[in-house]
Amino acid sequence: MTHRPLPDTIRSRDHDRVAVLELDHPDRSMNVVDERVLSDLGRHFTAVLDDDSIDALVLTSAKKGSFGAGADVSWLPELAARPDAAEFLAGVHDLMLRVVRSPKPVVAALNGAAFGGALELVLAAHAIVAVPEAVVGLPEVTLELLPGGGGTQLLGRWVATEDWVELLVSGGRLNADQARDRGLVTEVVAADGLLEAALRHAARLVADPRSRTGRSHDAEAGAALVARVREERANSRAGLTPAVERILDCLAVGITEGIEAGLAAERDSFLALLRSPRARAAIHLFQAEADIKRRSRGADGRAERLGVVGGGQMGSGIAATAVSRGLSALVRDVSAESLDRSRAYLDRVLARSAPEDGADPRAERWRGTTGWDGFAETDAVVEAVFELPELKNEILTTVSGLVGEQTLLATNTSAISIRSLAASVRAPERFLGMHFFSPVERMPLVELIPHEGTSAETLARAAALGRRLGKVPVVVGDAPGFFTSRVYARWLIEGVRLLLEGVRPGVVDSAAKAVGFPVGPLQAHDEAGVELVVQASITQVAENVMTDRIDVAAVRKALETLLEAGVRGRRQGLGFYRYADGRRVGPNDEVLDVLGVAPVDADAAAAGERLLLAFASECFLCWDDGTLCHPDDGDVASVLGIGFPRALGGPFHWADEVGAARVVERLAAAGGAEFPAGAALEALAAEGGRFADAARRPAPFTEPEGESA
Repeated sequence: MTHRPLPDTIRSRDHDRVAVLELDHPDRSMNVVDERVLSDLGRHFTAVLDDDSIDALVLTSAKKGSFGAGADVSWLPELAARPDAAEFLAGVHDLMLRVVRSPKPVVAALNGAAFGGALELVLAAHAIVAVPEAVVGLPEVTLELLPGGGGTQLLGRWVATEDWVELLVSGGRLNADQARDRGLVTEVVAADGLLEAALRHAARLVADPRSRTGRSHDAEAGAALVARVREERANSRAGLTPAVERILDCLAVGITEGIEAGLAAERDSFLALLRSPRARAAIHLFQAEADIKRRSRGADGRAERLGVVGGGQMGSGIAATAVSRGLSALVRDVSAESLDRSRAYLDRVLARSAPEDGADPRAERWRGTTGWDGFAETDAVVEAVFELPELKNEILTTVSGLVGEQTLLATNTSAISIRSLAASVRAPERFLGMHFFSPVERMPLVELIPHEGTSAETLARAAALGRRLGKVPVVVGDAPGFFTSRVYARWLIEGVRLLLEGVRPGVVDSAAKAVGFPVGPLQAHDEAGVELVVQASITQVAENVMTDRIDVAAVRKALETLLEAGVRGRRQGLGFYRYADGRRVGPNDEVLDVLGVAPVDADAAAAGERLLLAFASECFLCWDDGTLCHPDDGDVASVLGIGFPRALGGPFHWADEVGAARVVERLAAAGGAEFPAGAALEALAAEGGRFADAARRPAPFTEPEGESA
């Protein structure tokens, strides 16, 4: 059997003794760097060196507006499993050094963004020209990795030592002007002059080979800088993660011992990180999030004019996010004072990215009203008033009678039944829940909650609106608390249950942070307000779905007792912690006295285990009862929305990593009936299966084609 050769990923043409190589990965909208690209580049580069009629090489992209998106993330697990992975990377590094040391100059021409592995190819060149729209960066650290194609060493050829360290450790990006100012780009030119500029630089380098010298670095000063950054990161909130530590190791070697030693360190470090659980978790989340975004494309009826009912924190955040993302926002509230606060909220959000001259035309896209004028012209309306069903019903009845026949209608709620609210809407097929998270402009998740009458088209349009607002839209079922509020309620309750057993507040929260949660459950009570937790997490969620396995009444009684004693949260100055001028100054251990509970010397590791398992157990039950379309959705929502440890990749990925049978054992040890494993996890434990292999379910309540949302 014969196999047809794969098409080239690079096209070559000659231009006045200069070879122009165009990256054009077939069947990809953007170039990615994989084994094929590297093999083709090596072959073409060898041909250029062997051709006496060619004096120089220009590397560019045939993809419109983009040079390359980096390495193919889906290929990385395959690379990790290869026994010859180290030899493969050594070959990649050899190719990069061949380009760096080439007797024929190489010029990179960036017609758009260049990230990760694509930028590493560029960094081996001798001049870099870019269009004004170009953006560059090495974001591998965000995947718990480091650049593996030579980037840890090649970046130092272009930028100062401080920038070399900062760009790798942060994974940040630079626009074309910033890259030029730091020395990473040689020249910024208009798109129609990009090739001409690249050819001009190629001719200059041919005429003057001495101008190809890269930037030098002082070894002693560089090593001292790396050591200082290492110490600062170790003492910072972000911490010294394994990826950052390995990056700093590679930099120290490269600065003090030279590029070849640095590349050897990079190979070892890259493979060690790639084969680590943290990297597998990060890659899983990246791919799951990318899949959700892919399924959110393609809806008709692009929203440009958004109506928001309610000028409180959530409504103001939704409107400000819309304006910052290019939409117009019409905000309705009953009082001019609320609208003034909403407009001030917008100004604060826009100020973070305002032009230096202070004039920001984006603000003109925001308008406030105490009436209903303008709502008939909106493309979508999000109701975001207080969490009172009767108020929401009244507003939805009014607004659904005002808007056009194609207007998307949504309610922002964390727990109220979408089905019950749909009865107030004149066109229920165009209505669904959109649960945003606070602060809206920063939180990346939005839950989409259809009801029985929501059309597949509406769900797709809502997903597209979510993406337009910069959110990751996860579809969940219309059950009490949906997904995130339900799981979060269970986690908050476990914090109170530990407290009722005598575990001090500081120990509870330290235990949570020790297993990877960004905050502890009692601090979370304080931030939200204890009264709101009772209303939302206990009344609306836990009392509807958890009373058969947890003593919810005891938790309610404890919280109400604390409220009566003035333990209300950060805004009121006293909660599970004490506050001075709004700042936390220490735990409030007197809450145990208020509750009549004697403090105990708790096992912090056991407390952290219970908090982790309480969260995960509720997620498993949500999969059992159909609240989720796929475990991957639960992982993304858990990490992006409610703080599950990112390093664990989400509760379902974590269960797959640990093994279903082992997780079942740990749940049983934690408390049995209060920590149910759920039917799916039990079955996986018996069969040796994984959540990752589950089939995707259609979106709840919609016909199967609604899955595209």
